[in-house]
Amino acid sequence: MAKYKVLSVRQPYASLLVKGRKDVENRSRRTNYRGLVLIHASQKMHDIVPYMRGLGGVVFSGVPADILSEADLCDLQPEINFSAIIGCVEIVDCVQNHPSEWAEKGQWHWACKNARIFKNPIKGVKGSLGLWDWEGEIDELNQ
Repeated sequence: MAKYKVLSVRQPYASLLVKGRKDVENRSRRTNYRGLVLIHASQKMHDIVPYMRGLGGVVFSGVPADILSEADLCDLQPEINFSAIIGCVEIVDCVQNHPSEWAEKGQWHWACKNARIFKNPIKGVKGSLGLWDWEGEIDELNQ
């Protein structure tokens, strides 16, 4: 069994990260970790509608974000996994004042690259705060 670092992120941010649409993860603390991180979709949806409406042009699951309501996002739930490891990214830097449109002021910006979504999410995984360890096999990473 392999051991991996994991980061729990609320939906739809988790999906946006593993699809490569979101290039930074905003956190109150910095990290010195660099490398592969599995993205765990938390149990709950994030209240993102006001933030996403301000982005204009962002498309989530084929629908422009500025026309989505919280109810619409919940309706997409069959396409969105919760309590599951859904993909991975590579953390390549941790800075403040990242130029990304996703970077929030006053936060540490964990810069992500090489996003990858898993065809077969690992469901039923309980998350945790900060970076945490998970042991298991992920066939998609060995291909």
